Amino acid sequence: MVQHLKAALRKDLLAKRDALSGAHIASMSDAIMEKLFSRPRFTEAKTVAFYIPKGNEVDTENMIGYAIRLGKEVLVPVTDHKITFVRFHSFTDLRPGKYGIMEPSKREEIGIEPDAVVVPGVAFGLCMHRLGYGKGYYDRYLADSSAYRIGLCYDFQVVERLPTHENDERMDEIVTEKRVISLM
Repeated sequence: MVQHLKAALRKDLLAKRDALSGAHIASMSDAIMEKLFSRPRFTEAKTVAFYIPKGNEVDTENMIGYAIRLGKEVLVPVTDHKITFVRFHSFTDLRPGKYGIMEPSKREEIGIEPDAVVVPGVAFGLCMHRLGYGKGYYDRYLADSSAYRIGLCYDFQVVERLPTHENDERMDEIVTEKRVISLM
């Protein structure tokens, strides 16, 4: 039953997200960036893991560039049978990886866990759980991580009730273009 509810919600929200124009994505992503870079736990983080956006996800390109200019160590995921975060070098170093998501061709692991992980999602609940694409990669990574978890999404992707499973991991904060939802 939970899987059926998740699939229906995923289909509905992906259709809404896919309908966004490039201008809306840029505008909302800029507003999200402004809120993210004002969050204390993110600001204090020395090593930050970002995702490389797929489709109409919140665009992290400017966020990655700004974090580097601030002197943060930036990591991005590569996906094999699990997610591993590697040092980000440049956008020209990216190539399509598993599921068509862009990944660095240089896979330089730095051997430390990020202080903060910026997490994508199809939906986030006020319960602080997230709904991803259904493969469980981020949930498996986060289950063994003590990094601060920040979900990024457009405000329409935040739902009051999100069907959850015992393996679903919670976020510490959710940042949208309109608000920040926090456990603190």
